[in-house]
Amino acid sequence: MRFVTKNVEEYRMEIVSGQYAEASAQQQDMIGRLFGKNAEYKYEIYFHWYNLMHELGHAVMMFHALSRPHPAEEEQLVNHFAVSYWRRYGEPEKMKTLRALVEETLPKFRDPAQNTASYMEYAKRVWGQEEFYNFNNYGWFQFQCVKNAILQNEDLGKVLYRMTSLGLQLPERKVFSYDVDATMAFRVVEDAAAMLNCCGITLPRQIQVMPSNDLNVQMCRAVKLE
Repeated sequence: MRFVTKNVEEYRMEIVSGQYAEASAQQQDMIGRLFGKNAEYKYEIYFHWYNLMHELGHAVMMFHALSRPHPAEEEQLVNHFAVSYWRRYGEPEKMKTLRALVEETLPKFRDPAQNTASYMEYAKRVWGQEEFYNFNNYGWFQFQCVKNAILQNEDLGKVLYRMTSLGLQLPERKVFSYDVDATMAFRVVEDAAAMLNCCGITLPRQIQVMPSNDLNVQMCRAVKLE
């Protein structure tokens, strides 16, 4: 019998994501320094377009992985999933914006490994330690993961096989087009969950995108139904 981490029918998913417009002036200034011109738009593309697929990747792993890798390796894997999903189903212009954003932003982070280790070696060494979870160090690691996923350009079916060990028939290529507005995050999740269901990956029926006024909060969690 196939092992899954959790029974889909017994859970709902919550994707908690910081909202730029609701954040403190200090956090908005931080994003402005990092992302530069049109910071709010770039924030929306990164966190409420691209990163929602990253978080759904964790949901796929929760319910369909035969085993879970080291958390740092899972972060890389779900970034491969997000990039390959959007390369197959996303708008080319948004992918172009994402790539430029990563290339322009990554040099603004301070390298916490000080060129003595790869980003993955560093993350594995300090995972779970307070040092890792400040804005610079965790952000540097995540952007390195996204850069790697963009450069590797893996096929979505192959990435899903690595995640689930399932040979899947993917729906035909199409473009999911979204206006960058307050509803985009909800529509991205709805469309992606339907697409995954079409190719045989079921997720909980309830998947909620929950806004937060803290831009540091970006997470996916499974909540047991009562």
